[in-house]
Parts: sequence; structure tokens; C-alpha cells
Amino acid sequence: MKRVGVGLLGIALLFGMKFFNKSSDSKAVRARLVELCEGDTRCVQSVQAHFESCFDAAYKLGGRRQASHLETNELVQCLNSRAGRSYFASAK
Repeated sequence: MKRVGVGLLGIALLFGMKFFNKSSDSKAVRARLVELCEGDTRCVQSVQAHFESCFDAAYKLGGRRQASHLETNELVQCLNSRAGRSYFASAK
């Protein structure tokens, strides 16, 4: 019974770390996008309105053999299409 408890605790800790990393990445990326808006009110409003759904769609949690990562092209395309205007461009 103790092994099952330890195993479940390990799994919960693993998923907790994945979601903690996603949350901290989300905050950092949002702050950077707002910074890139350079005071453009419409750009900031667009980021505030569409960031969560676009970030959730573009962030991949990974799996056993793949680390979590953000598909930047997908995020940029989503934000620009929902804003109806190209505020951001991806380097890739």
C-alpha cells in the first residue's frame, strides 16, 4: 500500500511541476508580448483578450520522451488572426 501511495505522490508531483512550468512560462510570455507592444493600446488589449486561449492551444505539455514547449509560430498566428491585425512576427 505504501508503494502505491509513493507512486501516486510521484505522479502528482510530476504533473504539478508540468503545470507550474506552464503557468510560469505563460506569465513570462505574456509580459514579453505586452512589452513588445510598446504602449500600443490596441495591441495590449489584444494580448489581454486573446492570450490565454492562444497560449493554451500553442503550449504542448510533452510526454515521456518529449519536454514541454511552446509552439511560437502557432501562438503568433493565433494572436494575429484573432486581433485581425499583425502585431507580432515569429523568427522561425
